[in-house]
Amino acid sequence: MKNVGKKDAAIRYFLAALIIAAAVYLGKDTVTKAILFAVAVGIMLTARYSFCPIYKVFGIKTNKKD
Repeated sequence: MKNVGKKDAAIRYFLAALIIAAAVYLGKDTVTKAILFAVAVGIMLTARYSFCPIYKVFGIKTNKKD
């Protein structure tokens, strides 16, 4: 069921951290911050559970184990 590998997950965590930083520093209104935080949380959840629904749709796997 897992389709996200360790390197992919690490990249996702880093990307989520960058998006959170962008939300804090660049988000001027509440809607922008909320959207950026929601995107970051979604990315972190896909990294945490090693499952990406978009990867599932396209049949992509970045994990070594089957």
